[in-house]
Amino acid sequence: MERNFFLGRYLIWVTLLLGQLHGYKSCVEEERNALLEVKKYIISITREEVSDYINVLPTWTYDTKSDCCRWEGVKCNRTSRRVTGIAFGTLYLKENSLLNLSLLHPFQDVRSLNLSKNEDYDTTLFSGMFDDVLGYKSLGRLRSLEILDLSLNAFNNSIFPFLNAATSLTTLSLRRNFMDGPFPAKRYKSLRRSRNLEILDLSRNSLNNSIFHFLNAVTSLKTLFLRSNNMNGLFPVEELKDLTNLELLDLGENKFNGSIPIRVLPGMRKLKALDLSSNEFYASNGMQGICQMTNIQELDLSRNKLVGPFPSCLFGLTRIQVLDLSSNQLTGKVPPALGSLGYLKYLSLLDNNFEGVFSLGSLANLSELRFFQLSSKSKSLQVESEGSWKAKFQLRVFELPSCNLVTKA
Repeated sequence: MERNFFLGRYLIWVTLLLGQLHGYKSCVEEERNALLEVKKYIISITREEVSDYINVLPTWTYDTKSDCCRWEGVKCNRTSRRVTGIAFGTLYLKENSLLNLSLLHPFQDVRSLNLSKNEDYDTTLFSGMFDDVLGYKSLGRLRSLEILDLSLNAFNNSIFPFLNAATSLTTLSLRRNFMDGPFPAKRYKSLRRSRNLEILDLSRNSLNNSIFHFLNAVTSLKTLFLRSNNMNGLFPVEELKDLTNLELLDLGENKFNGSIPIRVLPGMRKLKALDLSSNEFYASNGMQGICQMTNIQELDLSRNKLVGPFPSCLFGLTRIQVLDLSSNQLTGKVPPALGSLGYLKYLSLLDNNFEGVFSLGSLANLSELRFFQLSSKSKSLQVESEGSWKAKFQLRVFELPSCNLVTKA
């Protein structure tokens, strides 16, 4: 879901932000010199046409009176004065620039590395890695590293052997790189050594279904983003069966099709958020599998090809807070039983083929409801509002386009 309510996604970015806050004391001299070596290297791979008017890492200065813990993008531990977080920010690197991991080895206490680029700038960052000391084991030298953001770079599948050594990682983002499929899982070891990895973002690449064979050993995963890749076929139930700790799964904007599975393996019953939007699923009466996920709080099935009546088994999801069934082909009446989903905050039923009469009064007891959308392409849906009922909710968004609104005294 590309909205604020899809809270799981922002776990990555909030954590990374915390990793960039400034400390209070100057870092140790060894690490200060190491930061200046990093800057020197970045200058050497900066595009010549911009180096004359862009000051690379301007706060990283040779002035010995400058507190390097207050340099932009640097965070230090308040007690030990060692660097715990590094973020480069927007850079303008030469094409095919490589990340020299050995320059980061002095930072033994670093917990977060943000090497992503700024989405607002047309720049290219790193396209690969090199290391003349330890090769693929190089990232493993950073034994305290927990958060690694390599998003919006130009890495391809060859990045994975380096990552296999980073056993301390809890959060890894490779969003919007150049990874694609078929993915040669036999060539690269899986991330089975990453027993601490909980958040993984591989969205907006060109990966296909072969990536699942690589991921199925990462049983510690709680949050997995595979949005906007080249995946297709049926819902990958079997491929996900070993990821028994998953709480958030985003498979939106792919090409999955067919009926949503009628059964769900026990390992998926911990899911709290599931995004299957912008695929080609159909047959709303075959969603018994999803309805077995009794812990679901956020469900996005928008922009699919769901046909038939509103799936009544969804009323068993008593904890659901976000439900989006917009832009499908649902028919029949909008069920008044929606009012029984007492935790609903967000409900979108836009752009379907509903008919008949729906009373807004049936939602009166949804005290948490803040966002409501309803419309029908058939233009034969009548929305009825009775003057005698009092709503407990305080809506911030209320949209009824293409509906016939009738008010009763």
